[in-house]
Amino acid sequence: MSSFRFRKKTEYGLMMMAMLVKTKQGGIVSVAKMQEMGLPRSFLVKIARDLIRAKLIVAKEGRGGGYSLAKDPNKVTLRSVVEAIEGNVATVSCLVHGAKKCPLADKCPHLRVMIDLTTKLSRVLDGYKLSDLGK
Repeated sequence: MSSFRFRKKTEYGLMMMAMLVKTKQGGIVSVAKMQEMGLPRSFLVKIARDLIRAKLIVAKEGRGGGYSLAKDPNKVTLRSVVEAIEGNVATVSCLVHGAKKCPLADKCPHLRVMIDLTTKLSRVLDGYKLSDLGK
């Protein structure tokens, strides 16, 4: 059975960010601590790479190392986190920036609805801040 949902990578990324929000301002969370929540190490490193590239987290290497937030969680939207991991929010593949033009685009029976749904989903994600994950 399938449904509209985030991929596991995004779920783990949101869990990771929630852990960082719950630490004291500028606090570091180790990969080992994140693994205690059931997050696999190799996957965490890949997710962290995306979040670092988006300048949402920073890494500290070595003893006492781990990850910390790079920005105030009250100023970071969930959309920016999701897009750092997933790419642009889109309900259908033809709405992804840079996607090939769909051969049915001129006569697509549901394109208008999908555009509207994508816009609304983006607004919902923009309506939540990273700080909301720590509540």
